[in-house]
Amino acid sequence: MPCRPLDRRVYTVSTTEAPRLSDEPKAQRIGWTGRNERIMPESKINGTTTYYEIAGNGHPFVFIHGGHLESSSWSSQVAYFSKRYRTITYDIRGHGQSEVPREGYSISDCVEDLHQLLNHLALERVYLAGLSMGSYIAITFTLLHPERVDALVLAGANSGPVIETLRTRGEEKAARMRSKGTDSAKKFVKAHEANLARPDLTPRLSEIRQPVLMIVGEQDVITPTYISEAMHREIANSRMVVVPNCGHRCQEEQPDTFNSIVSDFLEKTESVGGEDRAH
Repeated sequence: MPCRPLDRRVYTVSTTEAPRLSDEPKAQRIGWTGRNERIMPESKINGTTTYYEIAGNGHPFVFIHGGHLESSSWSSQVAYFSKRYRTITYDIRGHGQSEVPREGYSISDCVEDLHQLLNHLALERVYLAGLSMGSYIAITFTLLHPERVDALVLAGANSGPVIETLRTRGEEKAARMRSKGTDSAKKFVKAHEANLARPDLTPRLSEIRQPVLMIVGEQDVITPTYISEAMHREIANSRMVVVPNCGHRCQEEQPDTFNSIVSDFLEKTESVGGEDRAH
């Protein structure tokens, strides 16, 4: 798909006048069964049992949740975008209903999980959306497999190290969790350690050629706006939107605004590409 540069300005949206997707479908949708039903299987992916859900029909749209969350954090997006796209949500290894590896794991393992999940589902090209750690996984996957990604949505993203205040707070909590030894405590510690060990991808952001939408909450203290601004400067074909009165998890805090921003971005991306990928 041709990648004409996006509007490079940084926008602060109105939460009462966000652009909305037309209620009318552009074409008859095709998909897994001919019905807009949800499929909720588990499969062994990259040696780990992975829980995923599929809903809707159309161009594949994969959502990757943040650390210490699970795929249900995208429920408002599944309800909205499955009317037009085939949505795929899944629990990252060590999260939700996916298997917790006995040993620790790395972000690279999570990226390979995504790669093998797409292969398992026979999805050649997708839209990718990620929140926080999910954004980092999406960025890494795009750098490794650019031919598989048509567009990228990064919410609450950070391509570099975890900010110091969050690192300190996380280390303190991880120390308490290690002493507990419960399953939930082990989940937290393993995810925390994987997140801290990730390399800085910022020097490589200029390699990304796909259309990229960056969304960040005005009041986000986990990935403050200055991080998205720095990333935006490095990615030539990117657009950045700041959501007022919103924290880190925009897709849950202001789902209508988030969905409308993403819909507008994808409609523009599809029109630039000369085709409607919702078909």
